[in-house]
Amino acid sequence: MDRNRLFDTPASVDSKTNKKISSLPGQAIWQAVREHLKEVLSTADFQRWIGDLKLIAEVDGKIVIAARDRLSYDRVSADHRHILQRIWKEHDDARRDIRLVCWKEAGSSLRAIVEDPWTEAEPEAAAGGAGNGSGNGAGGNDGDAAQGPRASSGAPELTFATLVTGKSNAISVELAKRVADGQPVGTQVHLISGPQGTGKTHTLLALRSRALETNADATVVYLTAEEFLSAYTDGVKAKDTSALKKRLRSASILLIDDLHRISGKPGTETELFQNIREVTGQGGNVVLAGDKTPGELAGFSPRMMSELKGATVVEVELPDEDMRRDIIRRLARHIEIAHPEFVLDEALIERIHTGIRGPGRELTGAVWNLFTEAGFGTMTPTSDMLERVIRRMEGEVRAPTIELVKKAAMKVFNVSKADLESPSKARSVVYPRQIAMYLCREQTHKSFPQIGRAFGRRDHTTVLYAHRKLTRDLPNDPELSADIARVAAAILELQASGGH
Repeated sequence: MDRNRLFDTPASVDSKTNKKISSLPGQAIWQAVREHLKEVLSTADFQRWIGDLKLIAEVDGKIVIAARDRLSYDRVSADHRHILQRIWKEHDDARRDIRLVCWKEAGSSLRAIVEDPWTEAEPEAAAGGAGNGSGNGAGGNDGDAAQGPRASSGAPELTFATLVTGKSNAISVELAKRVADGQPVGTQVHLISGPQGTGKTHTLLALRSRALETNADATVVYLTAEEFLSAYTDGVKAKDTSALKKRLRSASILLIDDLHRISGKPGTETELFQNIREVTGQGGNVVLAGDKTPGELAGFSPRMMSELKGATVVEVELPDEDMRRDIIRRLARHIEIAHPEFVLDEALIERIHTGIRGPGRELTGAVWNLFTEAGFGTMTPTSDMLERVIRRMEGEVRAPTIELVKKAAMKVFNVSKADLESPSKARSVVYPRQIAMYLCREQTHKSFPQIGRAFGRRDHTTVLYAHRKLTRDLPNDPELSADIARVAAAILELQASGGH
């Protein structure tokens, strides 16, 4: 679609001033604005952040200008939004407001108006046209010539629509949605904690996408702790951290991922603490994500610990059995849309579920590895292909011993070996004992009598009863399913650490 046509409206008259409003096409105004910005900004700033912006459309009386990716959007939003607005109004007789969007996160309504503007611009740039070496700069490389759009990974966009939600993450997802929608949560600082690979980053990025889609004026800044640390360190070396401060403090929602990586770095922690206070002092929200809850964190100052303990804290746990299968199914269906030969039947889905016992990230990794094994989706996956994938990812996994299963149950349920082997009929002991017996049968392949002897010389019928009961209850008991998954994950952790 020719974007110039979106702005070729007939001339009109302002009823209050009788002044004729220019019918100049929006693209012509935009070109004038760009030339003006070249004069007032440094060459580096223009080439790196402004030169690659694209005029998209006029929507609800606002001029929509798109940044190619999140990095460009954050920098322009923090450092150049106001001057961009002012200079646009100087050149636009209608004095329309600017709405800045990130194209990679643009909603369907915008994408229905115009195709990817960078795809359209490629032939021009290749021919030495309007791009003229101002480049996209989106990748953050000084002096690079104009680059084409980054290659898509083919993975689903990280939105709430693609985030598998269940008991293990329902509260964190609801919290993120409320923050994105501007609904009250009770505090302005929030911490999402949980093991690696359980979707915390997906939740933060989904929050960002939803906030930008529902509120055109929102300024959402997302940084990993590593990026924050790097930016702060660079600023300290240059004796000027004002750019980082300006970027973060412009946020109406500040998102910091992998918080635990800042622990033990007092200078960086102090900088983060001050920025958190600035954002919340201006009425904004701060959402942090990390591996541990405040009670488990170490290496932070008392001041930061107090801030975290005063935050809204929600935990994300490992996905239960149904969620694990849903993660596999959803990704497989997404891939199948572009690659019709890539069809996973239920047997393959179940084998991935049982063969890859790590968190959601590892499940999706297995599906993508199977996609590669199947000729990048040109062949229908087979069990032989999948076994090669599992072997590469998990190695030649040895069956755990009965003692290892018992150790895992002890770790998860905080019971002792004496408890598991005792005649106690208290539910706090019977429940973990039955789960341990079930997993012994499923994973060690030992006989019922062998397992019974290992649990206080019990009769084999006791083990048989536990296995049948849990097998029957599993499909309809999500809590049981989640607890079995936790013990199974603990078994893998113990094996990885050299346990026997």
